[in-house]
Amino acid sequence: MMGSDFIKKVNFKKVAQIILKKEKNLIKTLPRSYAKEDLSSDGYTDLGPHSLTSRYKAYNIFKWKEKEFQKIKKEILNFHEIFLNKLGIIFNKPLFLNGWANVMRTGQRIKPHLHAVHPQTYLSGHLVVQCNDTSTFYMNPVNQLNDPLVHESKNQVGMITLFPSCIPHYTNIHKGPDERITIAFDISLKENKNDPI
Repeated sequence: MMGSDFIKKVNFKKVAQIILKKEKNLIKTLPRSYAKEDLSSDGYTDLGPHSLTSRYKAYNIFKWKEKEFQKIKKEILNFHEIFLNKLGIIFNKPLFLNGWANVMRTGQRIKPHLHAVHPQTYLSGHLVVQCNDTSTFYMNPVNQLNDPLVHESKNQVGMITLFPSCIPHYTNIHKGPDERITIAFDISLKENKNDPI
């Protein structure tokens, strides 16, 4: 159960500029999501303990004051409703949205990882802010060890994808001259007291 579409009402160039402007200060001032400088400190993405990704639990991008991030939040929730309607699901529970930015530079890639398997796990998502010839790969969890079935999603600016939080996913190597920037997020049915939701 995955769904993709495009968000068109957001100035993604402006979003990219804001993220890049804040990146160094956030890395400098926010604690890593896990204290150890090992694979878990960056959520097993291999972007490293000094990446913005390694601070994913320390902030919620949807609490940023700039209006573009409030537009993105609204568009994610709208797409969530459309997604459920297409599946014939009636949903009227409160949702908690938590998000963070991933910034990749030339030669970097995100290794296979998943977002969550805890009791309040629901859906996760991926929104492309800036890219150049990259893809995100989603692994079918049914047989991911012996005969993996992988869905390739070619990244395009404004593309939003919703997927179950337990689905492993990764990227290919970023070869472009500009940063590849995405917003990753989790939609939860219950507020997690450890996360800034």
